[in-house]
Amino acid sequence: MADSVGRCVLVFVFVPTLVALPGWLRYEASNPLNFADAMVTLFIPIRGLRALLNAFQAGMDAGLLSGLMDGLLVYAWFSSRGDVATRRQRMLVGASLGAAAGVLAVVVVLAIQAFRGGQLVIPLVPIAFEIGSGAVCGIIVIPAAVRLLVPRDARLRTGQRPGSAMVPRA
Repeated sequence: MADSVGRCVLVFVFVPTLVALPGWLRYEASNPLNFADAMVTLFIPIRGLRALLNAFQAGMDAGLLSGLMDGLLVYAWFSSRGDVATRRQRMLVGASLGAAAGVLAVVVVLAIQAFRGGQLVIPLVPIAFEIGSGAVCGIIVIPAAVRLLVPRDARLRTGQRPGSAMVPRA
C-alpha cells in the first residue's frame, strides 16, 4: 500500500509543475535580449530551472495532499473491488479517483482557510486546475499503482507476466 500511495504522491507533486514550461518558453522566445546578448542566452537554462522550482514550490502542498488522497482512494478501490479488466476502464477509474482527490484537496484547503478566520475566497481557476490535474495525474499513475497493489504471485497465477498489471481477457 505504501508503495502505491508514494507513487501517487510523486506523480501528483511533480507532473503539475510541467504546466509552467509553456509560459516560460513563450517568455523566452519573445525576449529580444536572448538573441542580442550572449550572456543573457547563457542563462536561459538557469532561468528555466528557476521557473520550474517556483512552480514546484507553489504547487507542492496541494500536490502532496492530492497525491496522498489519490493513493488512499486507489488502495480503497482496488482492495474492495479488485482490478478492472480493460485499459479504458482502468483509465476511467484513475481519472475519476484523481479528480475526486483533487476535489477533496480543495475542500480541505478551503476548510483550513475558513478555520483560520481569514476571508474565504473561492478561486475558480486554481480549483479547476486542481481537479483537472488530478484527473490527468490519476490516469498517469493508475497502471503503476495497480501493479504495486496486485501481489506478484497473483499475477503469476493468472498467467500475467511479472511486470504487467493487466487482467487477462476471458
